[in-house]
Amino acid sequence: MISRIFTLAEVSGMMHNDYSHGASVSVASVDAPMLGKIEKGQIFVNFYTHVLVLKGKLSCRLKGDVIELGENDLVLVPPNYPISYDSYTEDLQAINLMVEEDYYNKVLAFDQNLTGMEYSYAYDQLPIFHLSTAKAELFAVLSRQIHNTYSVPHLYRQEMIDHLVHVVQLLFSELLYGSNMQPSHDLPNKQNIFKIFLHLASRNFRKERQIKFYADRLNITTTYLSRTVKEMSGQTVNSYLNTYLYNEICKLLRSSSYNMSEISEMLFFNDQSALTNFFKTRSGMSPMAYRRSFEGK
Repeated sequence: MISRIFTLAEVSGMMHNDYSHGASVSVASVDAPMLGKIEKGQIFVNFYTHVLVLKGKLSCRLKGDVIELGENDLVLVPPNYPISYDSYTEDLQAINLMVEEDYYNKVLAFDQNLTGMEYSYAYDQLPIFHLSTAKAELFAVLSRQIHNTYSVPHLYRQEMIDHLVHVVQLLFSELLYGSNMQPSHDLPNKQNIFKIFLHLASRNFRKERQIKFYADRLNITTTYLSRTVKEMSGQTVNSYLNTYLYNEICKLLRSSSYNMSEISEMLFFNDQSALTNFFKTRSGMSPMAYRRSFEGK
């Protein structure tokens, strides 16, 4: 009998040693030796648990029901749901993607098409899916990418993780509702478009800040690019470009001796006044005031 609910940090600590302290998402590789270390019997956790079996078999007891999972079987277990791992084969290989409830719901709210999509029905009947090889590989890649992203410092790390968790949600929407859920169509292609857009934007934002430039290079319409970026991340194309631009201005003001006219020219503003207005709108101060705040530090 369990007297308490386990947190993401506690379970992650049992499963792997490289959990990022304070993270809202955790990914663990699951095998027979690792499960042997998990506390026996029924437990409760306060986060969403996604388990995908890649190889072997896993027998779970979920709310008293025995569930047999084999290769490419995926199960979503909602928070505060009783679960125990009863038995497993020695060749078991699985992935466990764990997401804190508040964070999961926050990312879910990014997309108006998914807002209000409830998983409360899962308390009566858990969603268990037998995935195609392609979809199983997609879930595995997304989970590993989330883990890898947490491991590498990056200016937009949280935005990237938000995006990846949102793609997982879109994948589940497709599995749950099929063709009735519009956001799930062409998911792998949209994910690739978003990744390529981020790459192009990071290399070209200094000069190219029109959506048509990026749509043309992706060979898609501006409307489709705009919708895809919004669907994948909750942000707009202009938001990404302006964020890159603002951070570049901050970097140049902090670490270079270029004057405002030179920076304006480097970043293809029409004139110095346009740069100043852009910067003040986002920072609340002039570029020179920002630079002075770093002098002598």
